[in-house]
Amino acid sequence: MSFFGRLFGSETVISKAAKGVYNGVDNLFFTDQERAGHFLDLLKAYEPFKLAQRFLALVVTVPYVLTWLISAGMLAVSAFVSPEYGAQISASAKELGTLNNESLGFPVALVLGFYFGGGAVEGVVTRMQGNKKHD
Repeated sequence: MSFFGRLFGSETVISKAAKGVYNGVDNLFFTDQERAGHFLDLLKAYEPFKLAQRFLALVVTVPYVLTWLISAGMLAVSAFVSPEYGAQISASAKELGTLNNESLGFPVALVLGFYFGGGAVEGVVTRMQGNKKHD
């Protein structure tokens, strides 16, 4: 048995301690491959939120768009009917569009702003961080 083996009990204790220190120091620094692995784990954890985000976007935007399509259809129909009915249909279509904007316009803008804006803000932040690294 060597000097260290007799001093600390055995050589395996020393090798285990050395490996523990090495692994501890190794875990302090992330390689690009480890960062990519963590990013993929983050994306997997983020998937349910993205699903909920898409569902919310559909729930709010589909009625908004359908109402605008109905309003546009009413305006198209108003061009092919008699003038007195056409004026009534046209006024109703404009009122429907106004009500649609007043009731669903702001919620649609918020949902789509969060849906698309989150990625845009993330891109800007990433680009700004990238520029700081090069300066």
